[in-house]
Amino acid sequence: MQICTALFACVSEEGIRINKKLNTLLVWNTRDPYLYLRTTDDGRLLVGGADSKYTSANYLQNSKEKKSKDLTKQLEALMPGIHFVEDISWAGVFGSTKDGLPYIGPHPDFKNALFVLGFGGNGITFSVQGRKIITDMLCEKPNDISYYYRFKR
Repeated sequence: MQICTALFACVSEEGIRINKKLNTLLVWNTRDPYLYLRTTDDGRLLVGGADSKYTSANYLQNSKEKKSKDLTKQLEALMPGIHFVEDISWAGVFGSTKDGLPYIGPHPDFKNALFVLGFGGNGITFSVQGRKIITDMLCEKPNDISYYYRFKR
């Protein structure tokens, strides 16, 4: 079973003044809903999170402005004095598995295929683990965490 979640993000105008150390970081807290921020290649600050249950496309459109304001307030609490001027905001939907974990490895219905299906907001993170797991499988090496990401769990 897959669960759908609405996600929200906004990005600053170009040239925002921030500590240069942030240019190489992805900041992600562990609250629910979480908050994350990172810089972009064109000198913007991207702030995202405020995820909520997805109900409809109308919900996304009607909630986008409020959620962007919420994200900006959280950013200002985290980084007092920042001058964040929103340039673009958006909303989207992502799916996740029932247990929140990806599917990584062989699937019984597809011989000679290995999968890395990192659903949800942690898809990139899980893909890094997936690369290691698949490499180990191809080299016929044991992997301590592959069991947790198997199909049909």
